[in-house]
Amino acid sequence: MIGALHQLFHSNLDHSRFPSAERFAMSKALSEHILALNPPQGDGPKLRSYPAIARYYHENGNKDRAIELVELAIKSLDGPEPIPEQRKQHLLRNWLQTLANYKGEKVCYGAHCAVPHLEGAKARSEEEER
Repeated sequence: MIGALHQLFHSNLDHSRFPSAERFAMSKALSEHILALNPPQGDGPKLRSYPAIARYYHENGNKDRAIELVELAIKSLDGPEPIPEQRKQHLLRNWLQTLANYKGEKVCYGAHCAVPHLEGAKARSEEEER
């Protein structure tokens, strides 16, 4: 399901041939299903799913929900799921950049901070999973 969301909203893909209404309808269904399986208050891993769902909400105009999901993903980095430190730092930097882009302001988490990139912010926010 997460892979399907990436296909529907990854900035490096051309979505012009895919009708917008269908793209958003499929993404809504996928997002709701993923969130039902792994709710925000649950302790399931949010590392891969929440940033992907956040892209859907952000592009759909629900900026507050997108911000909430990225913040939950960032907080999950400190959860019980073991993550190699190098991977954790990489994800944190990328998600902070995404969060700054979504909020339009400087954001910090611990010692790490990011400022929004207005030009190309969408493209950079897609780097989360790399």
